[in-house]
This record gives sequence, C-alpha cells and structure tokens, in this order.
Amino acid sequence: MRVTARVLALVVPLYAAAWTYRIYSRVYYIWLPGYFHHLLNDEHAPRGPVHLFFYYTDHFEPGEHFDRVEHWVEEYPKLAARHHDADGRVVQHTWFYPAEQPIDRNLDALHQLAAGGYGEVELHLHHFYDTPQSARARFEQGIAWMQRNGFLKGTDGKTHFAFIHGNWGLDNSRGAKYCGNNMELRMLHDLGCFADYTFPSLWQVSQPSYVDAITSVTDDARNKSYDRGVPLRLGYYPPGDLVEIEGPLVIAPEPDPRRLFFDVEDGDIHPAVPAGPRRAILWVRANVHVRGRPDWVFIKVHGHAASSDADMNETLGSHFERALSYLETHYNDGRNYELHYVTAREVYNLVRAAVDGKRGSPRQYYNYVIPPYDIGKSRSMPGGGS
Repeated sequence: MRVTARVLALVVPLYAAAWTYRIYSRVYYIWLPGYFHHLLNDEHAPRGPVHLFFYYTDHFEPGEHFDRVEHWVEEYPKLAARHHDADGRVVQHTWFYPAEQPIDRNLDALHQLAAGGYGEVELHLHHFYDTPQSARARFEQGIAWMQRNGFLKGTDGKTHFAFIHGNWGLDNSRGAKYCGNNMELRMLHDLGCFADYTFPSLWQVSQPSYVDAITSVTDDARNKSYDRGVPLRLGYYPPGDLVEIEGPLVIAPEPDPRRLFFDVEDGDIHPAVPAGPRRAILWVRANVHVRGRPDWVFIKVHGHAASSDADMNETLGSHFERALSYLETHYNDGRNYELHYVTAREVYNLVRAAVDGKRGSPRQYYNYVIPPYDIGKSRSMPGGGS
C-alpha cells in the first residue's frame, strides 16, 4: 500500500504536468471550456432515422504538380463508383482551390470532375499583410479568374461561394502574417460568400472557443470576430455576415502512452493519422447539428489532398475507403441512420432547411437557398487528361 501510494504520488503530478504542458503548447485552452460546455448541453435524436451528411472540404493545393491533378482525374471516379449513400449517390468531394494559384490547367481538371457529378469547387485563398482595401482587390481578382474558368457562379447568374482561409488565418485571427484584414467576414459576405468552413484549426490560436457548432457570425472590426458567433437553432436564423460550420473536435481515449492515453480527433485526413472505422465513429459522435435538430448531423472532414503524394494517396487510398465503407455499413441501415454524401454548398442549404424545420427526404433541400453552380460544358485537360 505504501509503495502504491508513493508511486501514485509521483505519477499523478507528472501526468498532470504533462497534460498542462500539452494544453498550453497546443493552445487547447482556447477551446477546452467550450468543449465541456458542448458535452454538458449536447442533444440527441430520441429515435431514428438520424440523417448523416458526410462531406469533404479539401484544401486542394497542387501548384504545378500536374501529375497529381491528372491522378485525381483518373482515380477519383473509380473511388466514387465504389461508394454510394442511401439515395445511391456516389461520394462527393468539395475542392477548395487556392485562387492565388491561377493555373488554368488545374481548374480544367476540376471542371471535368465537377461536370462528371463528383463534387463542386469552392474558394480557398492564402494572403498576407493585407489591408481591407488590398484584400478586397486580391479576392475580386481571384474570384474573377475562377469564374472565367467556370466556377463560383450559380444558375441564377449571381456569385456564390463557400470559403476556407489559407493557413487558418480567417479575419486576421493569426495576425497580419496570415491575413491583415480585420473586416474579412463583411468583405466575404459582400463578395457573395454564404458560409465559412475553415474550422476546426487544431493547435492554432484561430480556433473558435466553441466546438462542434453551427453559428452565425458578424464582423465587428476586431480580429477573430467569428469567436462571438450565435448558434443557429430550429426556428431561429440569427442575422450575420456568414454561417460558420465547424467540423468534429472530439477528445477520445487512446492506448498510446506517448499521447497521454487521450487524443483529439479533428477530421483531418492525413497520412500521419490514417482514417478508418475508429475515426469514423468519432466523426459521428461529434454530433454537429443545428440546435433543436439532432436528427440531421453534419460530418465534415478536411485535408490537403494534392499537397503531397502521401496526402493524395491517403484520400484516394485504402485507409479513407475503409472509413467510407464503415459509414456505409454501420450508419446506413434506414432505421437508425441514413447516410448522405453531399458538398459544402449543399450542407449550407441543408442547414438552412433544418432551421426552417423542413422534413422528409433531405435530398429535396440540396438547392434550398443557394442554387447549383453553372459550370457549363466539360472541357478536356491540356496535355491529354481524360
């Protein structure tokens, strides 16, 4: 007993010190209070089916690695053909393309994939040391280029887009080195953006203090204005500049002592943390939904699936496929769960429909507020893409 007590007296303070170091070095202190608040106030559907909406927000940054782009054109349709949701739809992908990389050949390839019914293309952008004026000019230039290549314009003729900020720097939350514009939310709204999908941003000060949430955010001239977001709920759509739709952030037990027996799941499809059934369960457990509508749950994963060969192969390879197969076999029985593969734009429309209390087949609301994109006819990729 004395030996045990002495061991505990030594181990417990060391374990607490290790966790304290981890919390501060990885800036977990920003979101941990919000995480526990979410756990205490979480709600679940009393009966099924719960509709699960799975979508992939890809920071698609190939640069001039055309071999990777061509590999996507060749391989993604094969992967998609092996994975279908409750409606028979193939798995969808949303490519957030960095507009500061104006390479027509890359968008020609994405045009083929989007026209083939495999997903949609949205706006991603990295910018540095901007002012509100220079940022607006930079964004306008990027949007115009992407629209010339057939993206970011709806069938209604208007500019519409979802957004992910490069380097997690939305609304100057990480300083001028990664943004510079304290009025970014208002600017995005004025340019046609309907929702932001930047978060979670694990290990970054830009992470909101709330987690696993869907909020309306309003610019207030301070940086990181989105941190004061108001949750959407059944029957109430708060006024604001954008809707902020987060992905999963879940603390889960982990047998590896090097990780202090706990790990944080953030939906990142990354070769260092292979996807699979265990992670898929945590994505569902995050329970991201509009308050009052726990029967519609949104599962967002993200990655940089063209930034390196390893990242690309993690998304197009067997690990990610195992996660999809697990979702299809364990969360798609039609009684307890129905699985739906959707795009980021469709998620926003479903969020709006959830707020309005819409029922029935969710598929009828995929174009509820923001219309489909008018991408025109498919084009061939220079140099012989398929």
